[in-house]
Amino acid sequence: MMLYDIIIVGAGPAGSRVAQRLSRLGYSVVVVDKNLGPGDDVCCTGILSQECLGAFGLDNGLVLRQASSARFLSPSGEYLRLCRQSPVAAIVDRSRLNVHLAEIAEASGARYLFGVRVSDILVKPGGVEVILNGQAEKRVLEAKAAVISTGFGSVLPAKLGLGEIKQFVFGAQAEVATNGIDEVEVYFDQKLTPGGFAWLVPTTGGRGLVGLLTRSQADSSLENLLEALSSQGKIASSQAAPSYDVVPLKPLPRTYAERVLVVGEAAGQVKPTTGGGVYYGLLCADIAAGVLTKAFEAGDFSANVLSAYEGEWRAKLNRELVIGYWARTLLANLSNSHIDRLFRLAGKNGLPELISDGNGFSFDWHGRLLLKMVGSILPF
Repeated sequence: MMLYDIIIVGAGPAGSRVAQRLSRLGYSVVVVDKNLGPGDDVCCTGILSQECLGAFGLDNGLVLRQASSARFLSPSGEYLRLCRQSPVAAIVDRSRLNVHLAEIAEASGARYLFGVRVSDILVKPGGVEVILNGQAEKRVLEAKAAVISTGFGSVLPAKLGLGEIKQFVFGAQAEVATNGIDEVEVYFDQKLTPGGFAWLVPTTGGRGLVGLLTRSQADSSLENLLEALSSQGKIASSQAAPSYDVVPLKPLPRTYAERVLVVGEAAGQVKPTTGGGVYYGLLCADIAAGVLTKAFEAGDFSANVLSAYEGEWRAKLNRELVIGYWARTLLANLSNSHIDRLFRLAGKNGLPELISDGNGFSFDWHGRLLLKMVGSILPF
């Protein structure tokens, strides 16, 4: 049986990024995934910042559309329009992004195994055993260490004593034909999406993505949203095949153990405000790769050594995650009348101009902006 240096469970962006970084350094890496390919079973709008595209050298061929503006609509139909002179974000093909990052990792030397589920990770004195349950047989892979990057919902972190994420929302999304929509629209309505929000994002060729995040009943909420947008003439039809996901709102209590790290959505490294996890996942993947490299050099994969990973990623992201969770909790508990009032106050107090002038605004780092927003509209 071959002994790998690293086994990575999950072929999403974070997993493939770790695979790429370690493979380029000459370590033997295998990535295993339950899906039949890296672009399968993706439920994500794919809005990434220009900062993310540049920082990770993502191919411009992945971009379906640039975005420099968006309309935010209140329950009563009032709206705030935020606009910048240059693109702030890009809407990318999310399935293709997964494929692209996997191809880069493979070109660097990583091996991929698809169509197999990991039922357990056993930590041994000299390494880890990863138990695979494929279509034909049960297999065991061995490595010096493992990375869990499965996306949210895996039982593996809990089995390793790392705890569970108990704060989450449900997501649903469908691709639709649009009617003349050329700008992102975001909808806030507690009756439609309790504790969350919804969106219509134009992509390319008269197509778009309609989706939402909500505390419950994502399927019926999406049906109602599609019907509403169809009746308004914004989409051509309310008939679409939806995809579903669950999005964590807080990090895993602990993201490291002896010989194991947890990265990306599996670790709860997601923006609580928008549910976006690609950029934070890639940032943490680089941190994980750096810590693992030092562990290889020292020949020490103890929890004490790997704890540096959690220290580094929390130092970078924890403030954003705390402020973002606070802001989401506040919004989730507002009534529709309060949301309408906030929209009016925000417009009166110049919030769109505050964001549009770029002062303190970042697509990925919301903490400073959220605190400014609170200062500009409170008391209410």
